[in-house]
Amino acid sequence: MVKKTEALYNALLPLKIASFDDIVQKASNIIEGSANRKYIYRKYVKRLIETGKLQTIRKGLYTVLSPLETPEKYEPDKLLIASKIRKEYYLGFHTALDYYGCAYSAFNEAYICVEAADRFDPFHYKRFTFKPVFVKDTASQIVEKPYRHSLLRVSSKERTFIECINRVQYAGGWEECIKSLESLSGIDIEKLVSLTLSQKRKTLPRRIGYVLELLRNRSPFYEHADDNMLNKIKATIMGPPQYLIRGKKSRLNKRWNLYIPEDFEEKLRGI
Repeated sequence: MVKKTEALYNALLPLKIASFDDIVQKASNIIEGSANRKYIYRKYVKRLIETGKLQTIRKGLYTVLSPLETPEKYEPDKLLIASKIRKEYYLGFHTALDYYGCAYSAFNEAYICVEAADRFDPFHYKRFTFKPVFVKDTASQIVEKPYRHSLLRVSSKERTFIECINRVQYAGGWEECIKSLESLSGIDIEKLVSLTLSQKRKTLPRRIGYVLELLRNRSPFYEHADDNMLNKIKATIMGPPQYLIRGKKSRLNKRWNLYIPEDFEEKLRGI
């Protein structure tokens, strides 16, 4: 007869990464009667840690090691860990690009988008760093995707595009951002334009229009971004010119009323 500790371990094994809530849920199906959380930790979790079957990532979050894995050689799944830190969240920016398979470079950072009330301190595990990015909305344009016996919440391709342009520091900077977006297939340009028109930031539509036009000339995934769609964005542009990057010697792009660094597109060609 399988012992309860072993039965719990077997139930957790497919998850690979388990929150304490996951453990309590699995334990409730194994333990006869009700058991409080402290009892479950003391009786089962602590024992699994001591026997090397669970490894603590941070408080309340654990790696479930298979019999053939050792803590020293185990290679964790960045996206899976990121999905278990908070219940109300989504994976965004460069981490979303990573999920969609278009990130130009491999990053050891994961960006978990949360509201301020769900903030957490950045932390390291193995070679990865997990950082919160504060947003006001964790529900709109978010999709749930099955991933390794779990579900990931990730920004839609259109929201990912807009947020990367808006807060480019979380997309690896402009060169990494453009080169990654260039390989983002399946984006709905009409939806992207519609979402862009709903933005309140004055500089953002200019940036998005400029980047869309740039990508249309660089990537087959944006060939359907026709002038009619681009002109809908252009019609919203008002006021004096803005800078794509401040402090750089720039030339005015008249269509988008946006100052572009003189060497910007040349650097992109050199990536």
